[in-house]
This record gives sequence, C-alpha cells and structure tokens, in this order.
Amino acid sequence: MIFLIFGLSIVISCTQKESPQISDVQVWKLGWRMIASSMEENYELANLQFDSLRNISKEIDRKYLVTGLEAKNKLGKLEEIIEILNAQNKDMMQEICTKQFLTKMKPCEGVSIEEVENKGLQIELIKMYVDDQAARDNLMQDIISKYNIDSTQITKNGGVLVDERNRNKLKEIFEEHGFPTRRLVGKDAMQGIFLMIQHSDGDREWQKSQLANIERAVKNGDLDGQTYAYLYDRIKVNSGEKQLYGTQFEKVDPINKTVELAETEEIENLDKRRMEIGMMPIEMYKAFMLKNL
Repeated sequence: MIFLIFGLSIVISCTQKESPQISDVQVWKLGWRMIASSMEENYELANLQFDSLRNISKEIDRKYLVTGLEAKNKLGKLEEIIEILNAQNKDMMQEICTKQFLTKMKPCEGVSIEEVENKGLQIELIKMYVDDQAARDNLMQDIISKYNIDSTQITKNGGVLVDERNRNKLKEIFEEHGFPTRRLVGKDAMQGIFLMIQHSDGDREWQKSQLANIERAVKNGDLDGQTYAYLYDRIKVNSGEKQLYGTQFEKVDPINKTVELAETEEIENLDKRRMEIGMMPIEMYKAFMLKNL
C-alpha cells in the first residue's frame, strides 16, 4: 500500500540510544506515515513509527500523540500509555483526555473536561453539525453519543436543503453572538461551524466573507490551520482562481487510480506550505482521496 512504502525505513531509529539528527520535514513525514499506518489498521507499524517519532522529537504534535497512543491501546500496551500520559503537561492532558479510549486511564482521572460558556448554543451547533455530516453519509456516532443527540431527529438526506438551513441559522447565530469561540461553544462545535461554512457554496459571497473569521479563529487557537487552508482553496477555486494548499481536485478517477489537483499556485512549493499549516504530504492526500471514494 502507498501508505506503508516508507514505514519500515524509519523503524531503525527505535534501537538507537541517542536521538539522530532529523529535519522538520522528516519529522512531519514520519508523523503522517504513522497516521496512515493507523488508518490502515496496521497498529504494529504505527506503534514502531510512534516510538521512532518520540525518539527523535522532543515535542510531538497533538494529532501524532493521540494516534500513537491509540495504536498502543489497540496493542494492549497500557503501561506504556500511562507512562507517556504522565509525561504530558496540563494543557496537553486537557486536549487528549477527552478521547474515549483515554478517559478511564488513571492519569486522565480528575483532568478537567472542556467547559463552555453557552451550553445551549453548543448543543444547537452540534445538532447542525451532525445533520451536515449525516447528509453526506457520515453518521458521527461518537459525537451523537458524547452530546446525547436524539438520533431520530437527524436529517440524513437532502444535502442542499440541509446546507441552506444550516447556513441561514449560522447567519442568525453570528448576528446574535458574533463569530463563536471555542470558549463559548467548545472544540467540536467550532469544527462544525467550519464545515458548515465550507459547505456554503449556495451563498459564495457569504462563504467568502467568513474567511477572515476562520483565520482569526486559527490564530486564537479555536480552530486548526487546516480549516483555513480548506476554506481558502474552496473560495479560490469557486472564483476561478488558483488554490494555494492543494485541497481541491479537478478530477478524481478511482477506476484508473488517478487524481488531478485543481490549478495550484507554485506547485513546486506545495508540500512546504502544507507542512507549515499542519497538513499531510500531497501524495499521501491523493492516495487517501482515491482510497476513500
């Protein structure tokens, strides 16, 4: 599999007593190869890659840490998980202890869960988020369970109507509350807001007007950098302009296993930009798109 091509080459660092010199680019690629291995359910390889990553990098990105811990959990390496959790700072623990497979681990006991200022608005946005994804055949059972959403009330079809309804409701919410923050409604609701804006092609002017809000949310730590990249590219492609981060495709052919990006600025520097904003390498992204059609 394309995701596993480079996997074995990085495992050798696990046996070294001293951390080898390695570039930021190599750390980035290794982290994403680990995520790819986990997605392929090759947890043995993901575990080895995670150990290599820990050996060569003092600070590990949250998404890499969670994926590595999940691989260890799948392999029953509970003592190792506890040891790694005990080494994390308070902020990281608050981020990762919300993961279902970690909530009952002893180091996560007593770690404060995310508190929001407007619980009612949070639940309203979560319901809209669930509808957005259900209309795209993604029934988010983890989110539904986490927030006790009534599954009988979920809209599972009529994507265009769902998008229009959600968009109009977002406009009302923004008018009343301003653009929400993570402190106001929580991490999951903020992710839902981004996706609903991303799916607002029915009102492209309004969609475009929200880019500044998304950028501000990223700078404030309320959203991750990928959200800005996806919306920026979506707006550019919708306007007939070149994208910057390679998130949008012109053509995806699962039969012939080929993908073509929409026109992209300075494509020779594309991976550099993707790394800076926290996205996976473009060739891995292409393979991921083909696999998940």
